[in-house]
Amino acid sequence: MNDIDDKILAAIRTETENSLSEYNEELGLFGLVGESFKGALRWVVVSAFILILIFIGIGVYCAINFVHTTDIAVKLNWFGGSALAFLIVIVLRLWYFMELNRLSIRREIKRVELQISLLGTKIDELSKT
Repeated sequence: MNDIDDKILAAIRTETENSLSEYNEELGLFGLVGESFKGALRWVVVSAFILILIFIGIGVYCAINFVHTTDIAVKLNWFGGSALAFLIVIVLRLWYFMELNRLSIRREIKRVELQISLLGTKIDELSKT
């Protein structure tokens, strides 16, 4: 190989090592939540958070009216609205935690990918000597 190829390989190697150090640390729950707001699906996550807040408000409003109402038919309507709102909140939170799980798995795959890349460059260096 010529000098330019060696420079390119050295640059790729240092970039891979820097990326590995970035992905080497394990993110906690708050780190994953912060990462979920940085990706391509940022607008979906923000929309889900807004919907969760809206439906929590609707559920609490319906629950308060359920407690203060004395008519059975109206009470059932308020209960149904509260149950539906909280069911929607549960579904949105489940989706969000699955999204966090996807981000965590993607980080793990990227870490393994970078380690394989480093191992490949080390094997190439050993085979040259």
